[in-house]
Amino acid sequence: MHKVIFFDLDDTLYPRSAQLMRMIGERITDYIIHTIGIPADQADAARRRWRSRYGTALRGLIEDGYAFDLDDFFRYVHDIPLGHVIPDPALRAMLLRLPLRRVVLTNSNIEHADRILAHLQIADCFERVIDIRALGLINKPDPRAYALALEMVGVSADEAILVEDTPANVTPARALGMTTILVDCPPGPAGVIRDADFFAPDILGVEAIVSDLLKQRTSIGTDTTQTV
Repeated sequence: MHKVIFFDLDDTLYPRSAQLMRMIGERITDYIIHTIGIPADQADAARRRWRSRYGTALRGLIEDGYAFDLDDFFRYVHDIPLGHVIPDPALRAMLLRLPLRRVVLTNSNIEHADRILAHLQIADCFERVIDIRALGLINKPDPRAYALALEMVGVSADEAILVEDTPANVTPARALGMTTILVDCPPGPAGVIRDADFFAPDILGVEAIVSDLLKQRTSIGTDTTQTV
């Protein structure tokens, strides 16, 4: 039986169209140029390569042995305006209706997560935030990140739902046995593999999927004649 929903933060709990991740990406590239010292004509390609290979540019910087101050990195790359991101009362209401524990699981740091959740007026909708520091700098899509998060909240993989916007992040979670929902990321054309169990057009679409999942579980649990 499902007990916990893990929600990704950026581009999941607010629309991708808000362009916050684009701004963060630009700040990361600037940091790579001005602090790490990679030439400007190579910095953005390096950021994209690290994100593709490791899930985050931060992990790439660490893996490639660059010396930098982690707190300084987080302060710089998340110094973006939020004024054009409008809190949505419908999101808050939807989250509070979900009859499961709710946890944020993010590759960002806790300060960024707290700022976003406070701005969206949904901070109290979650029992906790599991950030990159809590994970010991092990980030999604590394399977260890999901295993650690499951251990932290005391559930097994088959008791957890993951809501994400990034296809690469759902594949290892699904392999572990978590139920996965991709938001604002349709299945795609033939030949494009987006390995998720369900697809929601936006974050509000998660509610119907979760409701159906819980109904199915209840039906299986009460109908002794059903073959499973």
